[in-house]
Amino acid sequence: MKIGIIAGPYLPVPPVKYGGTEQVIHYILKGLEATDNEVYLIASGDSKVSCNLLPSCPEALYFAKTPEELPAHDLLVQEANEVMKKHIIELSKTVDIIHSHYNVATQMIAELIDAKIINNIPVLTTIHGSLVFDTHEFYNKYKNMYFNSISCNQQKNYPSLKYVANIYNSEDPLEFHTSTPEDYICFIGRFDREKNPHIAIKFAIAANIKIKVAGKIDHLGSLYFKEEVEPYFSHPLVEYLGELNFEQKVKLMSHSKLNLHPTGFREPFGLTVLEAQYCGVPTLAINKGAMSEIIEDGRTGLLVEDFEEGIHKIEELFAMDREYIRDRASHLFNYTKMTQEYIKAYQKVIILTNDHQ
Repeated sequence: MKIGIIAGPYLPVPPVKYGGTEQVIHYILKGLEATDNEVYLIASGDSKVSCNLLPSCPEALYFAKTPEELPAHDLLVQEANEVMKKHIIELSKTVDIIHSHYNVATQMIAELIDAKIINNIPVLTTIHGSLVFDTHEFYNKYKNMYFNSISCNQQKNYPSLKYVANIYNSEDPLEFHTSTPEDYICFIGRFDREKNPHIAIKFAIAANIKIKVAGKIDHLGSLYFKEEVEPYFSHPLVEYLGELNFEQKVKLMSHSKLNLHPTGFREPFGLTVLEAQYCGVPTLAINKGAMSEIIEDGRTGLLVEDFEEGIHKIEELFAMDREYIRDRASHLFNYTKMTQEYIKAYQKVIILTNDHQ
């Protein structure tokens, strides 16, 4: 097959630091390298990939840090999307299927097909975000397209979409490692009200144990970070590490006694939970979204209604078998299995699309 994969213009593939979607795309590409498929990637020009790269912009645009930066930033995104459209038109003449990881690209393809600018090419869209009221209007327009979810729970928010598969996000377990735990716990993720790092910090202080926190701040979380998180940085138990690269992240996770995931929304997957498991580290998580699909409650972590409940179970978490945690995650969630499932999904979408021509 000739496969076109589309990433947004915000981060390179693989991401230099934070970037869950781009990290997953990187591992899909890595898996496809071992096959005889020909792959094209639309992404930022600073992506470091071995497949055919079609740059939507010279360098990744990243995300606006503050609301004041948004107008100028939005113009750059619009320019990148216009370049992307040109690449999609050319790709439609070449590839057998397009795999979109960017809703804007999915919308663009549908409009190009409706306008008869391109033929009705097979398209699979992986939904990486949560399906909330604000996104329903978007998905209502594209009920005839084919989708992949990244957790079974994700489908419950929009069961009427045409799902051809549920394929869990995965990485390469061999790029992670276990280490002797040190006397701290950790939080890694976005600093916003969806991920709730302030709850992780409160938990650590209540448990009287050091916490190291790391992650991304953008315009959506900048005020929250300033008001709810930053004031804790003067506390002797709290260490803020900023946004980490891959090696720094693995080092932080692998030495941690516990990973905290106080999610405040319907988590569609939770890649940092999986990464912690690759390092043999248990996770304490709010039981929302996909958490019960990733965490084996009582063995690889604990699912709780709130972290006030979790504070009484911290020794149980510390005692969990780190080798079992790593082995289970490595078996269930690995990029080779994920890639093979995507290849099956591509073949299914091609057949379904051709049947409806």
